Amino acid sequence: MEATGMICAILDCDLDSVEEFNRWYDLEHLPPNISMQGVMIGRRYVATPALHALRITAPTSPLAGGRGTFVTAYTLCEPPADTVARMAELREVLYADNRMRFPADKKVVRDGGALRLVTAVPTPDLPIVDIDVPFLGHTGIVMVRRSGTAEVARWYREDWATRVAGLDGVHGVMNLAFVGSENEELSIVLVEGDVGAHTQAIRSAAPHHPEVSLIVDAPFEAIAPLDYPWVQEIVASDLPRTIG
Repeated sequence: MEATGMICAILDCDLDSVEEFNRWYDLEHLPPNISMQGVMIGRRYVATPALHALRITAPTSPLAGGRGTFVTAYTLCEPPADTVARMAELREVLYADNRMRFPADKKVVRDGGALRLVTAVPTPDLPIVDIDVPFLGHTGIVMVRRSGTAEVARWYREDWATRVAGLDGVHGVMNLAFVGSENEELSIVLVEGDVGAHTQAIRSAAPHHPEVSLIVDAPFEAIAPLDYPWVQEIVASDLPRTIG
């Protein structure tokens, strides 16, 4: 089956519960969502304090001011709106069955939505094609959310994505459109290695279009299930202490 799109959620939790939140996510929240019809993969990511420092945001972005430390991304094989509706139903079941046990007042979804996969560009270094890109292994991502004209969107899908996919350590670029807001798009760059260094290399080799409205350009490293070596670094940082 080919990937049709994604559901992305960008979240925060209170800093006194970072490890508890992540264990709950890996052991209780992710499994029932991945087991749903239409969901192929569920992956999670984190922005350490060093990666927050590299983030570029518009002043009005929900990810400005140190917000948006965690990302969950589900890769889909059905229309994204169908999965969103099914997840909403599942959420009610999980609450009713006492299976959403992490305190609701200690976590928040900052941003996200359902996205339709528009194009995918693989690295020329691997013998793969565009439909393989959503399933490539990677150790980090760079998320670029933007809005602009149809010409700007085309430039990112074709020129920018091709240039970025040709850089060392980049395995592929996905370009996705937000369902219900097609003038906003999200590019996800899949990288291997130091995602902070790759972020700077991408910005140097492939600067943003002069006419784009850039909402966020943010690196995240992949979370290995139940392995959170960055917890104390986040807890000791100057990121917001609570979701409020």
